[in-house]
Amino acid sequence: MKKTISFLGITLLMIFNQIHAQNKCYIYLTFDDGPLNGSENINDIILKEKIKISVFMVGEHVIKDKQMDTYAKYYDENPYIDEYNHSFTHANNHYEVFYNDVQKSVNDIVYNQNLLKLPYKIVRLPGRNMWRLNGKSKNDVSNGIQTADQLAKLGYKVVGWDIEWQHRNNDGTPIQSVDEMYKSVQNLCNSGNTFTKNNVVMLIHDEMFQKSWEESELKQLIDLLRSKPNYVFEQMRFYPQ
Repeated sequence: MKKTISFLGITLLMIFNQIHAQNKCYIYLTFDDGPLNGSENINDIILKEKIKISVFMVGEHVIKDKQMDTYAKYYDENPYIDEYNHSFTHANNHYEVFYNDVQKSVNDIVYNQNLLKLPYKIVRLPGRNMWRLNGKSKNDVSNGIQTADQLAKLGYKVVGWDIEWQHRNNDGTPIQSVDEMYKSVQNLCNSGNTFTKNNVVMLIHDEMFQKSWEESELKQLIDLLRSKPNYVFEQMRFYPQ
């Protein structure tokens, strides 16, 4: 009898664990355009919160400003931060021209990879939400498709995003409230309306968080997401392939 009860308990526990694993939703906090003012606060928040994030680096920012180079070193030394490729020039913010010259745009990204000694061939195209991952692709516009295809041929994983935390251009402050972003992530986790089900990639920008750790909207969002035991913070190199 005891053996029967014990076996039943183990079986129920296995079923519970399996259901719990299936209900997990992986959250990827990804930060573009760094290093910028705000990068130091992101670094501080992540060190204190001890969660995994991904930063997509612009090499030109690193080499043209000593302060930004210092922030890049903070990222290098932070064990919770993965650094990936976001091009050297960020297309000088002229995206149509940048992608019209496919070889130039590809060379710009490859140069950034080598300059920053980035360990993973994972790239987000500046100004484009495009995916090239394990034979699966997604495009937001036609301009940039050839660049994404060429990078995929070179072994790069091209990644986009599922939701953007938008910001104001004049001062970088977040547009959506913390609660709005939290509810949006919840909806994406529940609906499965993402590039890969149960995986939510959030696009954020470094300049959005120029407040200290305790005042930051980023800390507030992390705290809310952490309140859901089935939400798991992860880095883009662990995104399902």
